[in-house]
Amino acid sequence: MTRKPQQRSIATRARVLQAAKDLSRLNGLEQVTAEAIAQEAGVAKGTVFSHFGDMNGLLTHVLLDRLNSLRSNSDGSDNPPEALTDPVGLLMHRMMALIGVITDSPTVLRLFLDNIGVTKPTCAAEFVEALDALDTELTAFLGRWQGSDAFTPLLRKDRSPEEMTDGLIAFMIHGAILLKSHQMTDTTELEHRLRRHVEAFVLAQ
Repeated sequence: MTRKPQQRSIATRARVLQAAKDLSRLNGLEQVTAEAIAQEAGVAKGTVFSHFGDMNGLLTHVLLDRLNSLRSNSDGSDNPPEALTDPVGLLMHRMMALIGVITDSPTVLRLFLDNIGVTKPTCAAEFVEALDALDTELTAFLGRWQGSDAFTPLLRKDRSPEEMTDGLIAFMIHGAILLKSHQMTDTTELEHRLRRHVEAFVLAQ
């Protein structure tokens, strides 16, 4: 049975996007070209642009996929064992994972800032959805931490989880900028510095 034109178009778009993902993992996003993607996907170069507009559009979808991969596979109702004994460590792991994604290359950081409305006047709807999901997970974790005495150390209770999430996001973006501006070059040093800020910001005094 012959697939309908719309089905073929969807399949081609998915193949092009997968080729971009594969090449970015192998060579880094900075080395991904339309020619290489077209060859990997087995399509004409013009087909790449017909589906994504330009390279920024295509690479934005690659970045979006990476952001979605940071989302938890659980429903968020249970805490992993390490959450109770080292909630700050778990928080830092999540923060550094996001920083790692958005600082993978100058192009990624630029696309991230463009799509969250920092360098452009509007936010991309897909990014809003992906980042909202990550924010919701973080806020839910902070809520569970704040509402239970089983965690060590305790979370402050004079600020809402939503307020603390906003502050932690600011820390992450600042950390990413420190790395990409070469004000800091060691991610271990950055994590140590951020941890001190996070502890001062979220822990009960």
